[in-house]
Amino acid sequence: MSEITLYDLDLSPNNMKVRIAMNYKGIPFEKIVVDFMDRAIVVEASGQPLTPVIKHGDSVVYDSRAILRYLDANFRDTPPLFSADRARMQELESEESAARDNLGAAAGMVFQQALSESPDLGPCAEASQKINDATAAYEERLAQHEFLMGDQMTVVDVTAAPYVFYAMLPPDAGGPDNPLGQFFIDNFSLGDGRDKTREWAGKVMSYDR
Repeated sequence: MSEITLYDLDLSPNNMKVRIAMNYKGIPFEKIVVDFMDRAIVVEASGQPLTPVIKHGDSVVYDSRAILRYLDANFRDTPPLFSADRARMQELESEESAARDNLGAAAGMVFQQALSESPDLGPCAEASQKINDATAAYEERLAQHEFLMGDQMTVVDVTAAPYVFYAMLPPDAGGPDNPLGQFFIDNFSLGDGRDKTREWAGKVMSYDR
C-alpha cells in the first residue's frame, strides 16, 4: 500500500523534482494525474489549484519546496536531501534558490512561449543563453564530484535537473504527438561544452518514474 498520494502534473518540473525525491528515497507513492485545464481535484484535496500536492495520512502539503522538506523531516531513515549541519543547510538552501531563480526562470520563459498562440522566439534564444551561462559553474563542479554539492545527491540536484532536462530533450521526445516537447527541442538548448552537465542530469532524471 502506498504511503503517499501525489497529485501530479506530469510535465511540470516542480512535479518532476518531487517524483525524483520520493523515488531516490525509496518512498512508495500513488500518482493521481491532474488535468492541466481542470484543477478541481487538487483544489478539493488542498484548497488551492497548483501542483504538486501530497497527502500523507492526515497531512496535506503543497509547493514542491515544502514537500521536499516534509519528506526529509518525516522519512528520516531515507537518504537525506538536506543536512543536519546548520552551515551546510544554509549553503544547500542558497544553491536551491539559485537553481530555481536562474534555471527555472530560463525554462519558464520557454514554457510561456510554447503555450502562447503566437510564440516569440526571441525570449527562447535568451533562455538558451541563460541556461548555458548558469550551467558553466556546474561543469566545473561536476569535474570534481558526482553531484552538484559533492558525491551525494541533494536538494540542489533534485531542483536543478528537471529544468536542465528540458534543454536536452532527445529528438524522439518531440514530433506531432508531442508539440510541447518539439517546441523545446527546437527552441531550448544547453549549447556546447556541457557534457558533464548532460551526464549528471540524466543520472538524476533516472529517478523520475
